[in-house]
Amino acid sequence: MRQLVLVFAALLACSQTANVDRHVKLISELDNTIENNALPTTKQYRKFVALTSRPAGAVEHPAGAPLELTCAGVGAPAPSVRWFKNDAPIYEHDLESNEIIDANPTSLARVTSSLLIPTTQDQDTYTCVISAGLKTARASTIVYSDGDGSTDEQERAKLTPLTPRILVSYKVFIDLIGNSIVLPCKVRGHPRPHVTWKDNKGNFVKNNPRMKVLRSGELVISSLRWTDMGEFTCHAENAFGSKHATTFVYPAKAG
Repeated sequence: MRQLVLVFAALLACSQTANVDRHVKLISELDNTIENNALPTTKQYRKFVALTSRPAGAVEHPAGAPLELTCAGVGAPAPSVRWFKNDAPIYEHDLESNEIIDANPTSLARVTSSLLIPTTQDQDTYTCVISAGLKTARASTIVYSDGDGSTDEQERAKLTPLTPRILVSYKVFIDLIGNSIVLPCKVRGHPRPHVTWKDNKGNFVKNNPRMKVLRSGELVISSLRWTDMGEFTCHAENAFGSKHATTFVYPAKAG
């Protein structure tokens, strides 16, 4: 199935050459398996993590507007992202995005995480750390101030209307049939956005006993099935706009 090849190509795009070479065989084998109407197996998966996108090395922060930094990575098991400011964890971001999820060891995913910086004083160094199991990858950027970054400016930034921003989501997620999975959709906005999900058939997730949208925005899918393969869409909306993100879910055969 050519679509699967494209999915895995997107998953591995921009990652390190060694990681690409390591998984080229897996792409081919999964593609051939589906062509033969059989379910793929994850027995070839190996634990790894790699950055696929990182912020620029240095960024100027214009006064009066939040600055958004974005990191993306691919890993097995499904990776999580944490942000640091001058080597100190940004706990506020962790609380807003709550993105550290206990991933099944059989999972594989591509994750995107963004950090919104309201204001900057002088300059700060921000680092995103992507973790998959015990493996990590990191990238740092220096943010320079273009304003005074005063306390008054910071307080005004908290009250400024903000269209929804999706801070954390998986672009692709693969796990074994029968496992329960959690798809993040961590959002920020002012006022607080309302989050809904659509399943792989385009229906709102409401009355499906296997699927539940948590108050934090995650979608929980219990007992993953082959028929769950496809795109699941998170939609965030408030009075000032809306945003959506899709996750391609691929149920794999245990083997």
